[in-house]
Amino acid sequence: MAMPLPDIFETRQATALRDALVAGDLDQAKKIEDHLLAEAATSPEDRELLADQLRASMLFRAYVDASGAGDTAMAALLQNLLTSLCSPNTVQTTVMSGLLYAGVQQGALPAADHDRLSEWMSGADVGEEMRARLASIKRTP
Repeated sequence: MAMPLPDIFETRQATALRDALVAGDLDQAKKIEDHLLAEAATSPEDRELLADQLRASMLFRAYVDASGAGDTAMAALLQNLLTSLCSPNTVQTTVMSGLLYAGVQQGALPAADHDRLSEWMSGADVGEEMRARLASIKRTP
């Protein structure tokens, strides 16, 4: 007899947060953020930083999914939400993390993306493990 998979709270909440933002229901989005960050944030500043990172990672993931599915209208909406609701620094960090992840998964990145990631890492406060991962990614023409 197959065991049912556990209900994944984080996935449901991330989906609900994305749906609230896409619908423009900022009150509902704020409630969900508050719930998700209640135990993680230790100060108002910490809460705002974590909320920014939460929004950026959730919106970026939804953007990648929509782009991959060919839903250009949804991808454009999600990109607009990402850049309007998240700080430029968080957006850049999220995009660079996505590039690094893609490069590690594929083993290579196009030269322009590899160079962009290398340049960002040279100015960012990233650890040696991240730099080693970048070094393992082949730069393709």
